[in-house]
This record gives sequence, structure tokens and C-alpha cells, in this order.
Amino acid sequence: MRILGLDTSGKTASVAILDTESGILFGEHTIYTSRTHSQVILPLCKKLLEECRMTPQDVDCYAVAVGPGSYTGLRIGIAAVQGMAMVHDTPCVGVSTLEAMASRIYGAPQILSLMHARADLFYCAWFSYIYSMSDAPRGVERMIPDELQTAAEIAEVVHRMEEPVILVGDGAEEFLKQYTAISNHPTDKLHIAPPMLRLQSAAGVCHCAAFKEKLTPQELTASYLQAVQVQKAAGCR
Repeated sequence: MRILGLDTSGKTASVAILDTESGILFGEHTIYTSRTHSQVILPLCKKLLEECRMTPQDVDCYAVAVGPGSYTGLRIGIAAVQGMAMVHDTPCVGVSTLEAMASRIYGAPQILSLMHARADLFYCAWFSYIYSMSDAPRGVERMIPDELQTAAEIAEVVHRMEEPVILVGDGAEEFLKQYTAISNHPTDKLHIAPPMLRLQSAAGVCHCAAFKEKLTPQELTASYLQAVQVQKAAGCR
């Protein structure tokens, strides 16, 4: 199955194509751009398909990061996938942004995915890599659902961990900074993923999508984890 995946949930715009039968990542384009997702994501898809000598008819499944993340960014990515998928009624998969980032940290026993929401609030989830009987990596095992938590709440979980913890996501550095300020515990168990693995990537979206249930384009929905601005104005939490 050839999966074309997108991630526009954060400051990167990313597109990738994964062939699950051969286990080959055909290609990936990722650009760090915080405000131009709507301008670059479809041209990136077109360019990558051409470079891989593929057409939209060759895509067996579309995948997209559905949150948490930027409200506008998520809508752009979901709308782009829905538009492409509806042409040939191609199945789709929605993937957690936090899970997709964690899936790239191969073999780590404890992975903490973090996106900074505001102040001391972070979107977060814990994962651990799991293996098949052949010891080949199958994907990450989710320890808790995606949640919106304070740095102090996350720190309490970190304190109970005995194994090293890999921090991934655009909130990794900010969390480590806040953790250092509020905690009396040492930080030697916390390790930030390197730059090429830290931020959102469509390759992670494709990898996670291979193990998930397929949806129709119309069934794709965003997961914000907190009230969007129009709801806040109406008094929602």
C-alpha cells in the first residue's frame, strides 16, 4: 500500500510517501514555515508525486495529522487530504500528531511527545516502542491518551520514571526549561531528541497510518484538545 501523508499541525509543512509492502520511504519534503502552510502544502505534494514518478491514482491511502496542533494548520492539512482523496474516493487515515512524532524515536523505552500550547500548558502523550515476534519494530505503544496538562502535572509523571525519557516535539525545550525551574529532581534522565527527529514529520504520519483503520474523506476530523478561539469567546473551556 502506498500512503501519501501530510503534517501541517505545527511550524513545519511536511509531505511523504511510504510503500508499506516494500518498506521503503519513497520520499519526503519538510519545510519549517509557521504561516504559509496553505501556500506550500499542495505544491509539495505535486512535486513529491512527480519526483516519485507517481500520479494521484497510484496513491492507495492518504494520511494526515489531525491534532493536537494549530487550528488553522490542522484545517489546512485535513482539507488538502479530503480534496485529493475525494477525486478517486481514496481511503484516508487520521493520525495523532503526538503519536506520529513519537514513532520516529526508534527503540526508546519512554517517549514523551510535547507541543507547547501556552504558558505552562502542554499537549502531551507518553509512548514506548513495541516489537513483533521477529523483533522488527511495529510501532509505538500508547501509554496515555493525548492530553492538555500543566508542566507540573507532567513533571509528576517524570519523577516516577526509572528509565531515560526522550522528549520530542516543539514543546520539548520549553518543557525542560520549566521542569528545571519547578522541580528539585535532576534532569539527567531527560534527553531532547536531535533536530532532525524532534519536529513534526509526514514520514511519522505515514508509518502510524499503516496500522490504523481506514476512513472515508468525510470522516476525517480534527482533535484540538482545547476550545478554539471562537469557543473561548463564548465562554467554553
